[in-house]
Amino acid sequence: MDENLIRKAQSGDNDAFAQLVQKHSADAYRTAFMVLRNRSEAEDVVQEAFLTCYSKLHSFRMESSFKTWLYRIVANLCYDRLRRQNRESMAYSRLSLSINMRAGNDDMAEIEKRLDLKEVVSSLRPEHRLVLALYYGMDFGVQQVARMLGIPAGTVKSRLSTARSLIKERLERGREYAL
Repeated sequence: MDENLIRKAQSGDNDAFAQLVQKHSADAYRTAFMVLRNRSEAEDVVQEAFLTCYSKLHSFRMESSFKTWLYRIVANLCYDRLRRQNRESMAYSRLSLSINMRAGNDDMAEIEKRLDLKEVVSSLRPEHRLVLALYYGMDFGVQQVARMLGIPAGTVKSRLSTARSLIKERLERGREYAL
């Protein structure tokens, strides 16, 4: 279906391009947000990505899917934005939770686990967050992630492995301090 829309858009059909935007904008936003951890930054990147797609659509040769091409543009724009703003070592600020109702210990323990995991994932380097977002969040395989990011499949596997190890280590360390 994308192929027909792309061909129409390449011929100047703006409605066809609008349909591509509508179809892929939510996934592109989720990917950008996982890397940037900021709503307005993610929205800006997605808008810039679609502008880039629109201006370069004539050169799109359909050697990959539109989605793969778009995700690669989104990823590159995210990395550019992080570099420009010197956010390579960006850490997510501590989350605070205020609950105005009584919650049982089991409920609080589950909420704390989710917050811990969210904080740990947010503290990972952007390249690790991105492969996690694409692999687990968007359900892409290793080969698809590699094509989207323009990196070898082995690098994707390595980043996934490193991210998993870091998450496990940091969650365990956090539990030790809580005891």
